[in-house]
Amino acid sequence: MGEIIVIRTSDPDGSIFRSILGALQGKDVQILHAANLNPSALTLGDIQIFPEQRRVTKAGVEICLNYGEFSILYCMARCPGRVFSREQLYNVAWGEDYELGTNTVDNTIWRLRNKLEPDPKHPTYIKTVFRVGYKIEK
Repeated sequence: MGEIIVIRTSDPDGSIFRSILGALQGKDVQILHAANLNPSALTLGDIQIFPEQRRVTKAGVEICLNYGEFSILYCMARCPGRVFSREQLYNVAWGEDYELGTNTVDNTIWRLRNKLEPDPKHPTYIKTVFRVGYKIEK
């Protein structure tokens, strides 16, 4: 399973971005530039995710998510079916190295399921992939 690297920088002339692209030349990578992301909502059943406003609704009712919850949900919803490790999700949400043994990602997934799933004990959208991590099913 590959890594997810998030780079946030002020780069008015694009020189930093071009340097990074040069360093990644010939590597098996997928690059998403924030300026090119699709601004439309992502839909999972009756759940809508509005990335531009960091807002989520379920059946038209706004659901309050904290920063980590939204980050993990949005990351997985952008790539339905793709399995993300706990380490990858932790890095996306908090931008730090994952400490083995921490339950932060598991607890965040638990809260997301309680807020979004019709039956959190039998999730429809946020699936556990045993011994690997989590994925979103459409």
